[in-house]
Amino acid sequence: MNIPRIALAHEKRPGRVPQSILAAAALKHLGHPLKVFCAGPDENLSRLAGLVLGEDVTILDPISCGSARIFKTLFQRASRPDSLNIILLPLGERTEGDVFSFFPEGAEICRQLECPMVPVVYSDSSAGVAARIMGDMTERFAGPGGISLPAALFSSVLNPREYQLLEIETGRLSPLMALGYIPGTLERGAPELLEMCLPDSSAKVSLQVRSAAAQLGTVAGQVDWNILWGVARFHEGWTVAPEPLKGKYAGISVGIIDHDALRLEGDNARQLFSMFGCSVKTLDLQSRGGPELNALYIPHGPGFLLAEHLLGNAGIKEWFRSFFRSSRGVFVNGGVTPLLGKSFSLPNDRQYEGLGIFPFRGRFEIPSSGMRRVEISSREGDSLLNIGEKMRGYIPSCCSVVNSDDTPPSLWTLREPGKTKNCGVSGWSRGKGVATDVCIQPWSNIEGMGRWLAFCKS
Repeated sequence: MNIPRIALAHEKRPGRVPQSILAAAALKHLGHPLKVFCAGPDENLSRLAGLVLGEDVTILDPISCGSARIFKTLFQRASRPDSLNIILLPLGERTEGDVFSFFPEGAEICRQLECPMVPVVYSDSSAGVAARIMGDMTERFAGPGGISLPAALFSSVLNPREYQLLEIETGRLSPLMALGYIPGTLERGAPELLEMCLPDSSAKVSLQVRSAAAQLGTVAGQVDWNILWGVARFHEGWTVAPEPLKGKYAGISVGIIDHDALRLEGDNARQLFSMFGCSVKTLDLQSRGGPELNALYIPHGPGFLLAEHLLGNAGIKEWFRSFFRSSRGVFVNGGVTPLLGKSFSLPNDRQYEGLGIFPFRGRFEIPSSGMRRVEISSREGDSLLNIGEKMRGYIPSCCSVVNSDDTPPSLWTLREPGKTKNCGVSGWSRGKGVATDVCIQPWSNIEGMGRWLAFCKS
């Protein structure tokens, strides 16, 4: 099996569009077919990549997947042999004195997937500083257990003369091939996460970055894009990973709600249901789905952006409620859950009546980049988790549930990885419906997700 793959590792800089996204968008503008992956969980990176590239994004997170076997299976299922499978990930960031702090997550992804990494580093300070970072990187990732670093791309270079100095200095300290540079004039400011979840503002955001990418791609000799393809093809060999539970749940029909506000968790759930052999249908709240559905899946996102659609239309409201009292199942993952309580508050603290499915109170905040990883354990065993099993995910910034009396009792306890003390509770069930204000990674316990699907059809 062949999977052409490459990782573009950008230097993280607050307030700036990651330059790996700009480079990937330039490749797409030139006509190269792409399948996009993002290191995560990073809601800003994955949402911006999906917007700009117009592609479904798969989130790669070795920690949430729990094992290298499951992690490789996810990548294998989502990849496309006829496309450039491109992984966008943060390389690191600069601290005081231009000291570069490397992030370990990106290198681990490349190690597990045997994927070459092309760093994209800012060079707006001096050629010497950028070259030193490249030298440090080569030394850090070389040797047994290291990763392949075939080439580098520079960003925010002032002029061709400065780039010539970069090539010379980098050549002295590192064997990396210089592919070219992204001019400083093509830098773009990073939008707020909320902007990227609203249809009107998200279209404006994507247009700005696409325009810059078009300029980058059409300037002859600016970047040697063909070398990127060549590097990916050189590393296309892939040892097929086993796909556990493949086809086991064929005959089960799953609907996934699609909305601009519900695209923060990537297409991971769709990839899992497809591996199970399910019939997966994309739904919007207006068209809804018929009685042929066995289960409904609501992805994570800032749910208050759906409040008017979900609560203001009597037909949609009743259709959604019916999943919690019928033989069909529903899984609400993350940000829509606060709408299911007796009331919810918006970021401006105004209170509104909720769907009333559960007695808790929901609370919404403006989404930001903050999040906290958690491990989820079942208190007594349920339709998803047996006692002793775990799932993994993160507590998002945009939503929470206030259930001070824990009535009805929550299904799960939450614990930060490596800690012994519980840090909260989540998970509520009614009928065959499950809702949580945690954004759960479905691949963190594929047996549990399969068990829930079987319960929905029973």
